Amino acid sequence: MWWPLLLSFVGFSLLIYGGDRVCAGASALAVRLGIDQFVIGMTIVAISTSAPELITSLIATTNHHPEIVAGNIIGSNLVNIGLAGGLVALIKPFTITSRIIEKEMPFLLAVTCMFGICAIFFPIGFPIGIAFVLLNTFYLYYICKYDRDRRSNDPNHSQKVTLEIHFWKAFWIFLFGLVLLLLGAQIVIDSSIDIARFLGWSDALIGFTVIAIGTSFPEIAISLVAAFRGYGAICTGNIVGSNIFNTLMIIGSCGMINVVPIDPQLCYFGIPALVFLTALIWRFFTTKREINRPEGGVLFVAFLLIFAISIYRQL
Repeated sequence: MWWPLLLSFVGFSLLIYGGDRVCAGASALAVRLGIDQFVIGMTIVAISTSAPELITSLIATTNHHPEIVAGNIIGSNLVNIGLAGGLVALIKPFTITSRIIEKEMPFLLAVTCMFGICAIFFPIGFPIGIAFVLLNTFYLYYICKYDRDRRSNDPNHSQKVTLEIHFWKAFWIFLFGLVLLLLGAQIVIDSSIDIARFLGWSDALIGFTVIAIGTSFPEIAISLVAAFRGYGAICTGNIVGSNIFNTLMIIGSCGMINVVPIDPQLCYFGIPALVFLTALIWRFFTTKREINRPEGGVLFVAFLLIFAISIYRQL
């Protein structure tokens, strides 16, 4: 029992330092290339920090344990909002760009509702899976095209990109931090599963809680570091982008391999709770374009209640 606890501490340390390096490298890349920090957060950082969820879900699907997938994604999205959003704001409030309020949050809420409808009424197999993957691909293309058009219309762009550190230095800082994040996340996941099995938890409960929280540690680490460094755009882009990627790309990819079964408890409580928390953080985004400490506290407490009720219903 003590060995998994020690490994957890090592994993958390790697996550914190790796998150700092990813944030530093990503922000440097954004300025070096003239790209918005928000776009970096929505694409490179969000996809990178969602790698543990993707790998875990694909392994669970190919190993004939697809019931873990939905619990992992729903739980991870709740963690991203309640911990990576709520807890971070409780510690260090961060600002929101107007674009995320007007464009990305409506899309995230629509995607979450669409996933809920499919989970309740339709089997998430190959047809829905490929539709989800294509929708995510087109959305990433839209984000990159929007930023490219913005840069082409910016007369100062050519001057901005000459002022920052070398591209490859920023890239290697980002890559080094990403490796530490993934390594730390894997150590935390493995040690947490050992602890959960020692406590006698079921696979379904482990998927919804331990694996969901463990695979979301990169998002939490990045959001915390970004908020303290003053990079609110990376923080929010990471949270929103990760939830979109989790719902569309990961559920879609797993659905293309095998039908993703949804536990009834998740259909009638977990998914509605996720929709509620998504709508709530969107509402908080619109107040003075920031998440302050009271709003972060509300999100964090709501997350704790949702998780506590979900665990109680599954025990």
